[in-house]
Amino acid sequence: MAQREIPLHLERYKAFVFDLDGTLIDSGTYHAQAFADVVREQSGYVLTPDEHREVFASHSTAFCPVLNKRHGLELDPQKILMAKRQRVKEIFRVALFEGALDFLEKWHGRCRFGLATNSPKSFVLPALAEGGLDGFFDEIVTACDVHRRKPDPEIFQIAFARLEVLPQEALLFEDQRIGIEAAQAAGARVVALDNRQSVQFPPDVPVRTWKELLEE
Repeated sequence: MAQREIPLHLERYKAFVFDLDGTLIDSGTYHAQAFADVVREQSGYVLTPDEHREVFASHSTAFCPVLNKRHGLELDPQKILMAKRQRVKEIFRVALFEGALDFLEKWHGRCRFGLATNSPKSFVLPALAEGGLDGFFDEIVTACDVHRRKPDPEIFQIAFARLEVLPQEALLFEDQRIGIEAAQAAGARVVALDNRQSVQFPPDVPVRTWKELLEE
C-alpha cells in the first residue's frame, strides 16, 4: 500500500501531538542558516549545501562532532548551540505551512493537543505567539524539559503523561526521521508531513500534506 493510502482514522485518537519546526512552521532553513553562521564565525569553516540539509535533519549538538571528525575542526557543541540559538532569534520570521492552521482549527476541542519539540522554550513560546498558535496546545514540551532530545522517546513520554493518554491513544505529527524514530520508540503512531523537504520516510509510515489531512 502506498504511503499516502495508509488509512489514519483521525477520529480514533484522544490526543494529537505535533512537532513544531518543519512540521507546523517553516523554520528549518533558519535553524540551519544560524548553525552555519556560528560555525563559520567560530571556526572559519563554511558548510556545504548538503551539510545544510544534514543539520536540518539532525540537531546542533549531534552534528558538531560529525563536522569535527569530517573536517578536523574543534567545535564545542554547547558553545555552538548557545550561539546558534541567539542567531536564530536575530533572523527568524514565523511562516506557517499552508493548511497547518486550518487543520488545528478543525480539530481543536475535539481532542487534546500537545506540542513536543527539540527547540528550547525561549524560541518556542515567541514563535507560537508570532504565528497565532499560542492558544491551541493543552501541553507544551520543549528541549528544556528533557535530558535527551529526539530521536530519544523521552519528550513524547512526558507529553503523554501530561496529556493523560496512553501512547496508542495519541497520533503524532513529524517531518523528519529523528522525530519519527522517537515516536515509534515511544510506542505511538506517527504521520510524516510532506512539507516539500527531501526526506526518505520509512515505508510503513503514512505520508500526508496538511491539505490532504484536512480532507481526511
